[in-house]
Amino acid sequence: MGAVEKASGLGRPEIVAAAKATYEAAKGKKYTWGGHSTKGFDCSGFVNYTLWQANPSVGVHFITAAQLFNDNRFTEVTDPQPGDLIGFRKGPGISHDHVGIVYDTDHWIGSQSSTGVAPVTFSNPYWSKKPHFFLRLKY
Repeated sequence: MGAVEKASGLGRPEIVAAAKATYEAAKGKKYTWGGHSTKGFDCSGFVNYTLWQANPSVGVHFITAAQLFNDNRFTEVTDPQPGDLIGFRKGPGISHDHVGIVYDTDHWIGSQSSTGVAPVTFSNPYWSKKPHFFLRLKY
């Protein structure tokens, strides 16, 4: 897949609101391997925390991006909308590398080792070249 597509549609406003609130709470904190709180997140910790804040009754609990990508509560989509997840692969045959949340038509938010929790443009020179896919929570 080439450059990351722009998101469209209304998506899941409760996930977008939770992503914004989590970003605001964690802004300026360093990336933390295995982190799952606003004191410091890794990528899957940020997504897990955000989804839990958006809707605890869905019960999305996972430890790694690999477990998330294999969770049957998500379905792969080709029409990204705000609130969907964006997943990145290291390369062919490697199912997981990084995960974030589609925020708006031009950005996704994730916790990157270089920035901590931060918005990223879909046209970012580094991320737009990586193989990627989108997942939507079914409920």
